[in-house]
Amino acid sequence: MSSTDDIAPDGTGSPATPGVLVVDDMPENLAVLGEVLGGAGYGVRVAKSGAAALRLAAQEPAPELVLLDIMMPEMDGYEVLAHLRASPATAEIPVVFLTALDDAEAVAKGLRAGAADYIAKPVQPEVVLARVRTQIEAARARRWLRDQNALLEAEVARRLEEIRKVRSRAEQEEAEHNRQRELILTSAAEGIFGVDRDGVINFVNPAAAQMLGFRREELTGRPAHDILMPPRAAGEVHVCGDCPVHVSCAGGVDVPRQERTVWRKDGSSLVLEFSSTPILLDGRPAGAVVTLLDISERKRYLEQLERKSNFDDLTGLPNRNLLQDRLSHLLDHRRGEGEEVAVLMLNLDRFKSLNDTLGHGAGDQVLQEMARRLGARVRRMDTLARLGGDEFVIVAEAGEAAVAAMVKPLLATLEEPFLAAGREFFLTGSIGIAIHPRDGADGEILLQNAAAAMYRAKAAGGDRFQFYAFEMNARSLERLDMENGLRRAIDRDELVLHYQPQVNLRTGEIIGAEALVRWQHPEKGLVMPGEFIPLAEESGLIVPLGEWVMRRACAQNKAWQDEGLAPVTVAVNLSARQFAAQDVVQMAGAILAETGLAPNYLELELTESAVMADADAFIHATERLKGLSITLSIDDFGTGFSSLSHLRRFAIDRLKIDQSFVRDVATDPNSAAIALAVISLAHNLKLSAIAEGVESEAQLNFLRSRGCDEMQGFHFSRPVPAADFGRMLRERRKLTLAADAPAPGRTLLIVDDEPGILSSLRRLFRREGYTLLTAESGLAGLEVLAGTEAGVVISDARMPGMSGGEFLGKVRELHPDTVRMMLSGYTDLKAVTSAVNRGELFCFLTKPWDDAELLETVRDAFRHYEQRHQLRLAGRLDAGGRS
Repeated sequence: MSSTDDIAPDGTGSPATPGVLVVDDMPENLAVLGEVLGGAGYGVRVAKSGAAALRLAAQEPAPELVLLDIMMPEMDGYEVLAHLRASPATAEIPVVFLTALDDAEAVAKGLRAGAADYIAKPVQPEVVLARVRTQIEAARARRWLRDQNALLEAEVARRLEEIRKVRSRAEQEEAEHNRQRELILTSAAEGIFGVDRDGVINFVNPAAAQMLGFRREELTGRPAHDILMPPRAAGEVHVCGDCPVHVSCAGGVDVPRQERTVWRKDGSSLVLEFSSTPILLDGRPAGAVVTLLDISERKRYLEQLERKSNFDDLTGLPNRNLLQDRLSHLLDHRRGEGEEVAVLMLNLDRFKSLNDTLGHGAGDQVLQEMARRLGARVRRMDTLARLGGDEFVIVAEAGEAAVAAMVKPLLATLEEPFLAAGREFFLTGSIGIAIHPRDGADGEILLQNAAAAMYRAKAAGGDRFQFYAFEMNARSLERLDMENGLRRAIDRDELVLHYQPQVNLRTGEIIGAEALVRWQHPEKGLVMPGEFIPLAEESGLIVPLGEWVMRRACAQNKAWQDEGLAPVTVAVNLSARQFAAQDVVQMAGAILAETGLAPNYLELELTESAVMADADAFIHATERLKGLSITLSIDDFGTGFSSLSHLRRFAIDRLKIDQSFVRDVATDPNSAAIALAVISLAHNLKLSAIAEGVESEAQLNFLRSRGCDEMQGFHFSRPVPAADFGRMLRERRKLTLAADAPAPGRTLLIVDDEPGILSSLRRLFRREGYTLLTAESGLAGLEVLAGTEAGVVISDARMPGMSGGEFLGKVRELHPDTVRMMLSGYTDLKAVTSAVNRGELFCFLTKPWDDAELLETVRDAFRHYEQRHQLRLAGRLDAGGRS
């Protein structure tokens, strides 16, 4: 494959034999097309810009065909085509457009400009080869026919010159003038034609006769006057019994190119394009060269493109192009009258989920049914259109009050169930409304504002309508600016990585770090990932962004190791979008090879959404990743919809407890239960458990005492720049772990909001030899218990924030072995009875207390604790404390 100076995929740079010129600004596209065409025996030259293409096309030998990309910087495909057609040297080279545009109007524009055909991207080798072969053969046929026509015209000219010389003789010229302008016939590839005695072209074309369904013998073998028809208006084409095609040129034999619809013998029609060029003898018409071409298929194709450019293929509704045209005309008509026009945009809620679950076939059925339902609701005078996806637009001549009455029936159309893929299901919709002239002066602005209102309705939960308000666009514009800025940020190296240490809960040592991306915005400063990662997911930028993060994190980890620091694992997040868009195994392997980092020092954190999107594909991918010795973990475990039947098949190493469960793990029984379940599940599957978002000593102690293996969170360190994390490694910074807790059989926790009561009880129980713990609120008491198990808890009944009953109820769920006692100066018999009946209390004592009675009751409580503890050790007590 040869190339221009712009790009040389094969590195040769040598010219190739005449063949195909491929023009595309993407080197990978040039490489693919060059391989496909070169493998089929074509000579291939390539250019990655319009200017380079024009230079190559003008060089000898000229290419037989040009494959031309439409979307290119500086000079697009349309402009290149115009330059090619304007130059005599390249005007006849056939051009086939390469386009990724899903736009029929763009294709039609190219064909009208003179393109021979188009090929959609991504290209399919079979389609490329078939269309290239067809166009080259057609071009060669056209050149052959042109050469034959030139020879024919030369021959006609030679014969006419002979006739002229003969007629120059006086006797022959006199005889010729005395004849009644006898018909002179000339045979050509196009047919048999001549000039009749009235100076009118009539021709009988055997090829045309066959085209129209007549036999040659129906037209030949009879006198000319039986075949020729009387002349009609200039340029008229018609079919009759004797002559199927009659070109009447009473005004002269020079007929410009025209199109006419004619009828076949069987009654069907076709479109002919014809023209004639006169042959003059002594200034008088003696014949003509007539060209006749059947362009029916081309006309039908253009009509199909015209419809495709204005109507939606799936629903048959007007598309965006026709909608904008109608809306523009309506606004122009109503602008002077001051009447209102409403634009309603409807979007189906949860349609993407339906598409992902049941497939696009089921989704298409729903869209067709939705179009039918809406069409039955809108007025005949309104315009109903589909913009694409699950978005429909209605344009109505109505004000706000009338539109509000119209919207409710539209939403009511969704109350009936949909049936697709053999299933019945329900959907809801969100409608945004913009009113002209209040919300916009032109159609584009009205559509934009209706969309903003629709997204506001969707954000509010869907199944509702929302009128546009000015402030809605502020957020949309901010998101657009954010997306554009993020695209540039990747190229401009505005992204930075911070690293949050991961700590072993048995040794307190740093064992790894999670790489977390930040955006160093030139105007907003450091932007946190929560502000741009969701946008990156929606726009697809998460794919190049994720690859950048992995490459940078691996390179940084290798740099730390090269400094001689203790080797650690760096964890990088992968999203479901990345799994769907690229081969993450190939990408990870390439990055590891590029950076030189050993695979066992890279960990990939996979979300549950990536796991469940295609479980079988994910299992295969994890097996391949494990084959590279990469560590794998499931991030935010428990927040998605993981299938435990699949979990046991995944080749993973760690489960990560989501911070939403860690946040209240020491005080909320439900969060604690989930965290403990994840830890237990991980250990039973021979995996390690790591908790993220650990921010307090109580959370740390609870998780550590329950067997959690590792942690990360603000309690040890926030995410820090690479330099600060490297300093932690050099200083061998560790997490300070609490000493082993005292035996719970001698530990007493006292909870009371009155400092004087706490002081009196401490003095009372100190001589008993107990390990005494105190707290001034229920929440503080739970945090104490998270790190130190107590055999007995005494709580006041009335405390601010959390009552004693509520506190002891949580203790029962979080620490079922702990014996619970209530001490209060307020006797609420109903509350006490309820607490005892629920098993929350071992006993209830009143203030002021009797010291001896209280001491003996606490001794009994500890004996009760020891009995329960022994039963549990023997396996005769369940998790709820029941024997």
